[in-house]
Amino acid sequence: MTEDLDWELVVIGGGPAGMTAAIYGARYGLKTLLLESKVLGGAQATSPGIENYPGFSFIMGIDLASRMKEQVKKSGAQVRDITEVKSIRGPEKNGEFFLETRRGNYRARAVIVATGGGHKKLEVAGEDELTGKGISFCATCDGPLFRGKTVAVIGGGNTAVTEAIYLHEVAEKVYLIHRRDSLRAEQAMQDQLFKTNTELIWNTVVKEFRGDQQLKEVILQNVQTGRTSSLVVDGVFVALGSDPESTIVKAVGAATNKRGEIITDREQRTSIPGIFAAGDVVSSMKQIVVAAGQGAIAADSAYRYIRSEELGPR
Repeated sequence: MTEDLDWELVVIGGGPAGMTAAIYGARYGLKTLLLESKVLGGAQATSPGIENYPGFSFIMGIDLASRMKEQVKKSGAQVRDITEVKSIRGPEKNGEFFLETRRGNYRARAVIVATGGGHKKLEVAGEDELTGKGISFCATCDGPLFRGKTVAVIGGGNTAVTEAIYLHEVAEKVYLIHRRDSLRAEQAMQDQLFKTNTELIWNTVVKEFRGDQQLKEVILQNVQTGRTSSLVVDGVFVALGSDPESTIVKAVGAATNKRGEIITDREQRTSIPGIFAAGDVVSSMKQIVVAAGQGAIAADSAYRYIRSEELGPR
């Protein structure tokens, strides 16, 4: 069957923002396509538990993602996963955008970028060599590999605290290493962490990871005294948040801030007419409920943009 390459709205990214945008786009009657480089779900799918999404006092991340996927498919939006968008070109004179993928060049009247972010690295010696050999960026993905063992989590925000709480149920011993003397995570999450036997190592940074074919130890440095020490662990989970995946939209000239997040207005419009953005890739609070709201706003703005372009100036 020949691939349909002509669409009114193309959404790039299959996390909460992208899936919500696709649902709303389809409900508005737009011919809507969602492109995802991996599989639908986004980072939420790896969360061991979500307690702050309205309507659910608690739901597993994978379960919430599955419900969203089902709703996308019922909405009438089409989905192409395992389809990475390599570049965006446009807008052309006729207002169309061209999105290059392995399936061909999709054409769209409007584009919503909801590509989320990639894991932040520490950028210290041994990190690249030992990633996948004791160093991980996802506790729910790799935590079971360290059942009954000793692990450390690096970070002090919501991501790090969530990882430590989860690993407490899996590992024999959990350390949480943070460069400051207080955590940045929400107080409710801190309270939950302090109920576990997780050992916190304050005012400390990682200087090096050591090991041959497998991680053996972490070299630490106290930021106040300068003293270095060695921590013997079986695994380390780097939980510093994410870097926005904004490369493809920056390449067409969309404005970003110093962190690389796409700058949008209150209607999720970027500096490029016809391109909108939502979710963790934009400058905003990194929460599922926020991403979903932005996805809905972006779809509404894209609908109004497409229809106004069709009607022309009044």
